[in-house]
Amino acid sequence: MKRWTSILCLGLVLGLISFAWGTEKKVVRIWHTETEPATVAAFQQIINDFEKLRPDITVKQEALAWGDLEAKLTAALAAGAPPDASHGQAVTCASFYAKGLLRDQEDIAMAIGRDNIWEAVRRQCFHDGKYYGIPHSAVTSLLIYRKDIFKTKGLKPPETWDEFIKVAEALMERDKDGRVTRYGLSLPGVGLFINIAVGELTKVNGGRLFDPKTGRPTFTSKEVVEVLDFYKKLSATVLPPGWLGHGYLDTFANLATGKAAMLYQGYGRGAGYIERYAPKEMANSDHFGVLVKPRGPSGKETAAQIDAEPWMIFKNAKYPEEAAEFLKFFFKEENYIKYLHTVPIHLLPTLKSVRNNPTYQANEMVRKWKEWQDMQYRYFDTGQAKPTLIIEWDDLKLPFGLEILGSGIIPDMVTDAVRGMPSAQAAGRAQARAEELITKLGHKRW
Repeated sequence: MKRWTSILCLGLVLGLISFAWGTEKKVVRIWHTETEPATVAAFQQIINDFEKLRPDITVKQEALAWGDLEAKLTAALAAGAPPDASHGQAVTCASFYAKGLLRDQEDIAMAIGRDNIWEAVRRQCFHDGKYYGIPHSAVTSLLIYRKDIFKTKGLKPPETWDEFIKVAEALMERDKDGRVTRYGLSLPGVGLFINIAVGELTKVNGGRLFDPKTGRPTFTSKEVVEVLDFYKKLSATVLPPGWLGHGYLDTFANLATGKAAMLYQGYGRGAGYIERYAPKEMANSDHFGVLVKPRGPSGKETAAQIDAEPWMIFKNAKYPEEAAEFLKFFFKEENYIKYLHTVPIHLLPTLKSVRNNPTYQANEMVRKWKEWQDMQYRYFDTGQAKPTLIIEWDDLKLPFGLEILGSGIIPDMVTDAVRGMPSAQAAGRAQARAEELITKLGHKRW
């Protein structure tokens, strides 16, 4: 009898294990770069609602710092364990597409409406006539300034780099002992943001970072050397000591708390930081405005950087099809608007229908900081905004942008120049390193 009881119990255990295996949920891993607690919470609510419709799927989100994503993605791919879907910059998407790592997103584009995707962000990850990534939102860099001080001092918007330095100097303040109490400018000195700024500054100075025909770096060109000279002048005159150690959020803190009068690499999310850290009576667009970015000595027009990271789906991940189903759900207007409203001036809609949706427009911050939003639309609508390291859209055909981004070559070039190396020498050193890297990658075409 005991023997039969034992056999029966064993059978029940095996049956339960078999049942559990048969009903095991699919765990879809999603990485993104929106670390604001409100955004993470809104994204989780979208996940919860999706899981109610698809009880066979569990979606796990991981919010990563913007500067950490590419390195972590590269490591995960090397280990054979990529997430199912992830944000990524345009150069990241181009590199992964060239390596054959991405699932196309034509089905997602059809679900949300190909013509409904805003023209200004369609090319972030569009290769050989297909979408391989659709941006989760759109934003451009901004030149943010203390509008009230600017007006009091009777200053005019600078149109050139030289005029910009003079304005920054005029906005500085010193105490009775000559010590600086407010610097003219704040800039992030970490690698990702130097990469971003060098691409943007090269664009406004009429230059290129890579030859459009051969892909050979053009770091020793006059236009890029002038960018390094500009960095030298800023560092020597209007930037705070130690600025190379300042992170992205440090620069917003400097601006909001009155330690700096301008922020060249500002973004829409800065409005939230100003509301959080500036004195209440000053936390508005009457005190913190935006200016058109000045052009360089060899340039003819302004430019800004696009932060419109496309969603990528890795075809060799565990559940790419389920990830695609989740992204279709994410882009449904009622879900998407909740996500965008968590950082209203920074997360601008990828979908044209959402931009015109009354529910999206009925947001206090959108009304309060409309000047900031309008400046971003100006850059988009004039075609003057491009992604990181991209001067012209053809640069996205180069398969090594991600490796250049992660190499530290461009930040080292700027650091060398700022710390005293002649600009031409710093550019030459970076040129040699970049050529060596591209050659090792097997992409040399010159």
